[in-house]
Amino acid sequence: IFFELIKNSMRAVVERHGPGADLPPVEVVFAEGIEDIAIKISDKGGGIPRSGMDRLWSYSFTTAGGTAEKIERNKSGDKRPVMAGFAHGLPLSRIHARAFGGDVQVMSLEGHGTDV
Repeated sequence: IFFELIKNSMRAVVERHGPGADLPPVEVVFAEGIEDIAIKISDKGGGIPRSGMDRLWSYSFTTAGGTAEKIERNKSGDKRPVMAGFAHGLPLSRIHARAFGGDVQVMSLEGHGTDV
């Protein structure tokens, strides 16, 4: 779960600011309360448009380009790992978190960034 959420944040930051730019950090906060342990991941990757928020948990929605292109790239012999774009990471992360009594929540400010 943690890897998926960090990967999403890092990708958003690089895509917004450019690979050669001075990138803002992805911040991670661990908080231990009496009843809960919470992890908050914050990025300045531009956020998610409001129109995309309802589709975040769908297995057919991705912000990382076409899945078909990635499959074709692999078939052509390109061995670079595909790290995003299959639209399964976030929904599966939430299912796993819920299976262990937790949850994944997303708060996004379009034009700024996202907290998960």
